[in-house]
Amino acid sequence: MRAGRILGRIEFDELISELKRRNVVIAGLQLPDGLKYKSTEIIDKIEKAGFRIFLSGSSSFGACDIDTFLLEEVDVLIHIGHTKLLKKNNIIYVPYFVDYSIPRDLNLKEKNLALISTVQYAWKLPEVKKYLEKIGYRIELKKGDRTKFPGQVLGCNYSPIKNSNADAILFIGDGLFHPLGAAIYSQKKVYRYNPLSREFEEVKPDKFTIKRNMILGKVMHSTKRGAILVSSKPGQKRIRLAESLKEKANEAGKKVDILMTDEITPYKLSNFPYGFYVNTACPRISYDDTDLFSVPIITPPEFETLLGLRKWEDYKMDEINDVS
Repeated sequence: MRAGRILGRIEFDELISELKRRNVVIAGLQLPDGLKYKSTEIIDKIEKAGFRIFLSGSSSFGACDIDTFLLEEVDVLIHIGHTKLLKKNNIIYVPYFVDYSIPRDLNLKEKNLALISTVQYAWKLPEVKKYLEKIGYRIELKKGDRTKFPGQVLGCNYSPIKNSNADAILFIGDGLFHPLGAAIYSQKKVYRYNPLSREFEEVKPDKFTIKRNMILGKVMHSTKRGAILVSSKPGQKRIRLAESLKEKANEAGKKVDILMTDEITPYKLSNFPYGFYVNTACPRISYDDTDLFSVPIITPPEFETLLGLRKWEDYKMDEINDVS
């Protein structure tokens, strides 16, 4: 794909206008991994307009993943790739949009569908809705919590399909994590259409839940003490949840400690003696990165299952609806 097309998905004119409106001198720039290789071109475009740029070397896995250290050194932080999540005036969120063709060859037996997507594709869902309704589908497109666009879901938030009346859900986007989460969250059939590869499939969460139950089994039989992880990232910091889980664990006779860290990686945890971790930060660390850790890393709802507070068959995805 040509560089021009990639950078063309970023609204530079709006960004430059906003920087001028705020009389910014030095701006921080935080990029997701998929755009870091374009950092020099992005910096050149912004500096050409008269602004100084400090580039963040930190991760950027979502709108909640903010480089707080860089934020203290600049007038504003430009966070590219996500829509606004944190209510901080010195962060400018700049989404990254992907244009795509509307799926025109759908032939689903379910005619009552709910539409969802990630931020890169959600901007076009109203147009998708209009077309699908034109060819005979009934479409539900609702705005959720902590998001900008109707139908937009996060890795930790599926509120657009909360109490959905649809018979099935259609996810438009790449990757399997979000449609898997939607299937578990909603307990409905979920279809995925990838507009990049034009692949279409039904997403079944059976293998995912089997793997998670196997991990829970390891924790159940562990004789070692556990730790509850709390991230210092402002959009993921759930201290009250960690304290609540610790209290519930104490009542159940299970000893756990609370461990705070800026990033949750295998290296950062490698020297601790714990036999398992309960992750209150981004749920995708537990789900996507679990094989990278030498000990099990589970979610708060999974930990509640181990404590006997949830039924094993009632599996629940971890959500972040509030942080404190």
